[in-house]
Amino acid sequence: MVPSSTYRVQLNKDFTFRHLEQITDYLYDLGISTIYASPFFKAIKGSDHGYDVVDPHMINDEIGTLDEFRHLSKKLKERGMTWIQDIVPNHMAVIDTNYRLWDVLERGRVSPFQDYFDIDWEHPELKNKILLPFLEATLSWCIANDKIEIGFTNKGFGLCYYENFYPVKIELYDLLLAQCGVERHLYEDALCTIISQKELDYNSWRKSKMFFVTHLLKYDSTIQAALSKINADKRFLTGIINEQHYKLEWYEVSDKLINYRRFFTINSLICLRMEDEKVFKDYHSLIKKLYDEGLIQGLRIDHIDGLKNPVAYINSLRNLFGNDCYIIAEKILEIKEQLPAAFDIQGTSGYEFLSYINQVVTKMNSSEKLLSFYKKLVPEFADYDDTVFKNKFSFLDKSMHGEWNNLLRLLFSLNIIDEREICHEDLKQALGVLMAAFPVYRIYINEFPIDEYGNEIIAKAFDVARMRRHDLAKAFDILENLFCANEKKTDERLQFLQRLMQFTGPLAAKGVEDTTFYQYNPLISHNEVGDLPCVLGISIDEFHKKMTQRQLLNPLSLNNTSTHDTKRGEDARIRINVLSEFADEWITLVKQFVNENRQFKKMINGVLSPVVNDEYFLYQSIVGGLAEDFCVTDECRNRLKDLYTKALREAKYISTHTNPHTAYEQACSEFIDHLFNPNHSFIQKMIDFVKTIIPYTNAYTLLQVMIKSTAPGIPDFYQGCELWDLSYVDPDNRGKVNYEIRKQLLNELLIAETNGAETVLKWAMEKRMQGAAKMFVTRKLAHLRKENNNLFIEGEYLPLTAFIEKCKVIAYARRKEHNWIIVVAPVGLRGVSKNDLNAIKINLPKDAPYEWRNIFTDEMIKANSEMQIQNLFTKFQIIVLKGKAK
Repeated sequence: MVPSSTYRVQLNKDFTFRHLEQITDYLYDLGISTIYASPFFKAIKGSDHGYDVVDPHMINDEIGTLDEFRHLSKKLKERGMTWIQDIVPNHMAVIDTNYRLWDVLERGRVSPFQDYFDIDWEHPELKNKILLPFLEATLSWCIANDKIEIGFTNKGFGLCYYENFYPVKIELYDLLLAQCGVERHLYEDALCTIISQKELDYNSWRKSKMFFVTHLLKYDSTIQAALSKINADKRFLTGIINEQHYKLEWYEVSDKLINYRRFFTINSLICLRMEDEKVFKDYHSLIKKLYDEGLIQGLRIDHIDGLKNPVAYINSLRNLFGNDCYIIAEKILEIKEQLPAAFDIQGTSGYEFLSYINQVVTKMNSSEKLLSFYKKLVPEFADYDDTVFKNKFSFLDKSMHGEWNNLLRLLFSLNIIDEREICHEDLKQALGVLMAAFPVYRIYINEFPIDEYGNEIIAKAFDVARMRRHDLAKAFDILENLFCANEKKTDERLQFLQRLMQFTGPLAAKGVEDTTFYQYNPLISHNEVGDLPCVLGISIDEFHKKMTQRQLLNPLSLNNTSTHDTKRGEDARIRINVLSEFADEWITLVKQFVNENRQFKKMINGVLSPVVNDEYFLYQSIVGGLAEDFCVTDECRNRLKDLYTKALREAKYISTHTNPHTAYEQACSEFIDHLFNPNHSFIQKMIDFVKTIIPYTNAYTLLQVMIKSTAPGIPDFYQGCELWDLSYVDPDNRGKVNYEIRKQLLNELLIAETNGAETVLKWAMEKRMQGAAKMFVTRKLAHLRKENNNLFIEGEYLPLTAFIEKCKVIAYARRKEHNWIIVVAPVGLRGVSKNDLNAIKINLPKDAPYEWRNIFTDEMIKANSEMQIQNLFTKFQIIVLKGKAK
């Protein structure tokens, strides 16, 4: 099953199977072949994304039932549509509805699930316990302030902390019941039995435990009456808490001490040991049943880089689902990185494509002016590489110190280095510097010798590390030797290196995309995963090289331009990219804004607020987010404020999520109010400027859809993005989509199509503020893909040479046998007229067709070895030509 196009939907309580069923006809008419769904397994109640799974064996009842999914699947099949399901093999939520984890908390290392989760049971400070860092303050403070108490419910005894109920281990029931005044002979035999059965399988143990608790409920009134007195005895309460298989702690402790692997640094998401065959089989049992039943046809693997051995996991998944299953992975590829050849999957979820299209529509020469201006405006962030390294190392030190210590301890415990050779602190520092210097998220080390690409990355990392810390040369030599091919301690070295790779990725994610991307702001449209914001623009030749390589290596990867994780909507990003074509005007305007708006800043602790870097981020965000009708509403202003607050905290420069600088944030919020005050000239000047660039941004938006749909890869459309997408980062981009408006517009489009291309183009112009042209292009290209899927999947990608003096042209052909498609996409359009565009000449291969039809306007054109565009740009802004050779 290879899709011709995918449509990503975010399933949750507000958008269920039933809601999706109501738009299947709409999506079918739009031309979509495949639903691409966020996780729909049982998750934390009210989850809006589904990545906080609590039970992979159940469908989330807030989304729907299995029967509802079957009914939806039947309707999709009737239309020839298929389903790709997002799965989350890396982590699950830490909550009482995660019965596997709660069984571990109750029974400790005798639980059948003790190996399910990635827990270090041998941690010297947490021997045979799991840290639970969820308290608002220290344990002693919480006890003294009556925040934690012993409770008794139909689940048995537990520790109550707000709405949380942590199980008390069964061995303490005798002590607790005695304190409650329940006579021992009333429960002694039953308690001895349940204690002796504590190593039973989960269902048997749970049945026995519930039988025992039901017996105890007879004495509920006695127990409840005694508990208040028991909880008043803080010494006794402390003793009970400290005797559990877990250790409750202040959440900030996890920055320095942790003994389970987390998803990044989110304490409430605990990682899994997917390398364990039993865990793998258990976790995938439901999704396999759904696949066998024909309800799903493909998989998307979330956060594959978190797994210990992604190659082995993919092989297991492929063996389980077979070769017919379409499988892609969320894999973040840096700008020169390729998907590992050892990955037996169809491709990636497409972050790298977003960066390609982002770069090619950015004007290289002018963007250098923006870079130069930014470095003068904000000199402290002028050096991107330095900013990245410092942020990664700082994040490791402040928020992942526990993981850092664990890696060092593992290194020594495996006896793969001689502790006497090196100062422990030097080795620790060298390890941290190496992680911060790693140029990609991770590499995949499954055997020695390491492959050529892996060795290249390792060499780059050590080069940067040595440059950063000359004094740690000996420690770096010791670490580098671990990567070398020799027969000493091979298994132990692999164990350490694979563990190390599980933390270079989270460090990159938090240090780069969640910190640097909010600090380094020369052109914030490039602050997206997979992109490189210190490189603004690539040549047409470089774009063709990337697309040729993509067709050769990853023709089945998704081409995405918006996701639930992108920092801003795809059309907002295009608008900001266009600043590179108006660099001089933009720089002049910003200087004017900085000068005029200084009066609205506040002095907070000696700092004029907002600082210039945050101010510049704000101006770019306004350019990207202004509505197409330029109406400035309270809703727009509040959305911008929400974005700004999140950005300030993510930047971690003045404010953070854990320690918000409320005075600074308030000053920034008031600054926005002043900017949007109609009595101030700022907002009108900004609107006038955006109006100037809108014709170019809208043209590039259509160009983006066109290239996404015709270049190597499979076009992926994020929910609602068939119209303008000017959203901000989540949660703004995960909001409810108004499908009633989209259905109405599509119906109008279908009616217009019955009257010919002229009527459609007139309709698209009349409804341009609503994004009608984008919907028209999306539908045309989605159907073109569906009707010619083999051409786009298997056909050649042929760069074409285009001639025009005033701008650059992306021109290429897709060819399979006699069927041809030609795409013509001019970029750098400022100062270019339609007459200039109509003068474009394109060299064609000798065997190209003679007659071509423009799919958007139905115009015909004839060409031999050279195609003259003639008047094709007169009626519409982009061109896709279809032809058939004899």
